[in-house]
Parts: sequence; C-alpha cells; structure tokens
Amino acid sequence: MNRDLSTTLLIRAWLENDDRFRARLTSARGGNGEELEEDLTFAVAGSRGQVIDAVRKWLDDVVPGGTP
Repeated sequence: MNRDLSTTLLIRAWLENDDRFRARLTSARGGNGEELEEDLTFAVAGSRGQVIDAVRKWLDDVVPGGTP
C-alpha cells in the first residue's frame, strides 16, 4: 500500500492595531499528492512562546515517538 502521509503547517503571524502579537497555525494533510484532504486551524496564539508550544504539539502528533 502506497499512502501519502505528508502534512504541512502554515504559520501566519501579525501584530494587531494595538501591537498585540497574534498567530494562526493551519495544518493541511496531503491526500493523493494532488489535492489536500483537510485544511484546519490547528492553533491560535497570542505570543511567540505559544507558537513554539503549538509547533511542538503538531510535530508530536505528526511523528509520534520521535526524538526530542
């Protein structure tokens, strides 16, 4: 069986009008290599630290049991 298990994480970060940090992390899982099967907001963040934590969680979900 040849399955495409690829996935992508897009991080969009910006500053609000009052200079508050904001970020949205969107995950997209590949299907047959031509189109995405799902595209969903994985996390929202209000600080750089929250972005890093969300990326770590996303990696843990994508590659369970990976090395730290």
